[in-house]
Amino acid sequence: QLAALRQLLDESIDVVRRCTPSLSPLLSRVRHGYDSNNDTYEAFCDGKRIVVNLYTYMPRLPTTAPCVAAALATAPKTLLHDFIVTVTHEIAHFLQPGAGHGPEWRDSHMAMLVEVMAMLGLKELPTASSSSS
Repeated sequence: QLAALRQLLDESIDVVRRCTPSLSPLLSRVRHGYDSNNDTYEAFCDGKRIVVNLYTYMPRLPTTAPCVAAALATAPKTLLHDFIVTVTHEIAHFLQPGAGHGPEWRDSHMAMLVEVMAMLGLKELPTASSSSS
């Protein structure tokens, strides 16, 4: 399960990077985390890095999957979306330090989400080579 969640988180980071190439330097700060003592937060931003607590996502994966491929194949489609929302949420904290969850932070987060979701609505996401041109 944990390997499947790592792979989904990496995929979500890649989606955000392809949709919003300007965020690439911040996306390199996203780390996998696992805090089984605390399921009250999905991620945090400490000003240097973003740590996503994969423990909070464990209940969303099927527990009967025999391998990573099976876990990914049976994972809810919304899980990738949830990771994208979490990653952009925390990046908004980088972009708006000290703004908490106020209007500036909210505007920054929503702008990123709109851009990513608009690209996801396309049949094909830009490739790494087309997004750098």
